Amino acid sequence: MKPRPILAPALFFSLAAILLVTLPRAIASRASDYDWFDPILEIRRHIMQSYVDAPDDADLHTGTIEGMLGALNDPYTQFIPPADTTEFNKQLRGTYAGIGAEVNQRDGYLMIVSPMEESPALRAGILAGDLVIEIEGVSTYQKPIQECINLLTGEAGTPVTVKVRHLDGTEQTITLVREHIITRTVRGLWRVGDQWSWCLDGDLGIAYVRITQFNASTAHELADALSTALATSGLNGLVLDLRDNPGGGLPVAVAVADLFLPSGTIVSIHPRMGTGETFRASAPGTLPDFPMVILVNGNSASASEIVAGALQEAGRAKVLGTRTFGKGSVQEVRPLEYGAGTLKLTTAYYHLPSGRIIHRRQDATTWGVDPDPGFVVAVSDVDYRTMMRNRREFEIIRARGVSADGAVDRCASADWIRGTLADTQLAVAADVLAARLRGEPWPTAPSDDPAQTAFRQEIGRATAMRMHLYQQLDELERRIEQLEGVAAEAGARRLIPEGVDLAEGTIEIRDRAGAVVATFIIEGGDVGLALRTLDLTPAIAAPAGPGEPVAPPVSPETASDR
Repeated sequence: MKPRPILAPALFFSLAAILLVTLPRAIASRASDYDWFDPILEIRRHIMQSYVDAPDDADLHTGTIEGMLGALNDPYTQFIPPADTTEFNKQLRGTYAGIGAEVNQRDGYLMIVSPMEESPALRAGILAGDLVIEIEGVSTYQKPIQECINLLTGEAGTPVTVKVRHLDGTEQTITLVREHIITRTVRGLWRVGDQWSWCLDGDLGIAYVRITQFNASTAHELADALSTALATSGLNGLVLDLRDNPGGGLPVAVAVADLFLPSGTIVSIHPRMGTGETFRASAPGTLPDFPMVILVNGNSASASEIVAGALQEAGRAKVLGTRTFGKGSVQEVRPLEYGAGTLKLTTAYYHLPSGRIIHRRQDATTWGVDPDPGFVVAVSDVDYRTMMRNRREFEIIRARGVSADGAVDRCASADWIRGTLADTQLAVAADVLAARLRGEPWPTAPSDDPAQTAFRQEIGRATAMRMHLYQQLDELERRIEQLEGVAAEAGARRLIPEGVDLAEGTIEIRDRAGAVVATFIIEGGDVGLALRTLDLTPAIAAPAGPGEPVAPPVSPETASDR
């Protein structure tokens, strides 16, 4: 007799057993999800049926989502509604379609702060200081900047007509064709015309490069800048300025760090659930090993912290300035189904090769990237604002081939940086790099503790803000007193018509029974300013009628107020 096969029944019973175990769990999990939503749906039902004013259901929906994300206490996790998704994506890409100009307001009109490199505005001859007085026939006078920007931007390839008043007073109507504008993130020390100068010390071959943020083109821009610096004045040393850099995408940070590192870990990410990921450098494309100083401050965040920390821990660069911001969390952008918006969600933390967490968590004493020993250089907010204003003058695109001070071509010096730019941190970086290239060792002298320096700066700013709020409160109190005085004067009732020249006289105040309560004399012909008590007689009220209260004595002050 042929034996019966038993494999199929065995598999069937095994699968059935698994389903019997897992299916109730799945059902229970789904039921738990529904239970979680029950009170939310019930509250919405009560609001829609009974709230005193007609509610906006879309606002309730958005508010529910934002309230849920707000409970995470994470400013980097955000919900982007469908209406804002286009603008969010534009900022994420660092591109937009327009004429390519930085703008502000002057004399009520839209002013060109600087045209951008390779932009329609620059090619049309629009320069810094020009006023855009009309856009498509619409005056920009007293119009909000964002409304003007909305008129200038649009679909790539479409025309926009502007009326420009140049610095010499002449007016010109120009039609420009909008283009996709890529925000350039790599800058030099100053512009000569529309070109950056990367030269910090021509004799020693020290270059300067500043990265304003990290976007898709940053690594390519940086490589081009360093190639130009190498070809013009040499590249024996580099100052990489990451101050006030808010960061950007992780792949870009890895690509920038990889330019300087032949091997080793750059950064790793550690999520709460699942396995992490480690990003490493590779030898191809690595630049020569020249001395390097990276400038950072309390506004250097995210991708800039990854680059500074990776190069510092690998011994590739010295970090100078103050402790960085501490934004070391990973955000993933997740489009929601059915076009319901976009979720930017924090999913992991960045770790430097040493294991140090970049992100500043609540009550943490260690975060970000610290300057190297001997490289802690703090500056006051006042001095830093001065430096920013001075530097801005040298970043503007002016007439072709001319810099802010009229120079055509030159390299900087530490004295020029201190005197003209008032940039102490950059001057110190230039000094230590020059000393290193002359064969001297890196500074190792003890400096301020970076953590204490960071706390002192925060406490100082918070204290200054508190004093500012106190001053605002004092000003508000004075304004309230002023308004109360004006209101009292406006509401005061004159006893005598204005303009009447009074002789001296008396005023008697009597109670209901006719008894004299108080007697006043008029002095100087002004009832409103001079009332003096002549005689004060205690008020003896007459017997009250049925249901009438007995009036208490009235003082002269009370009477005059009435």
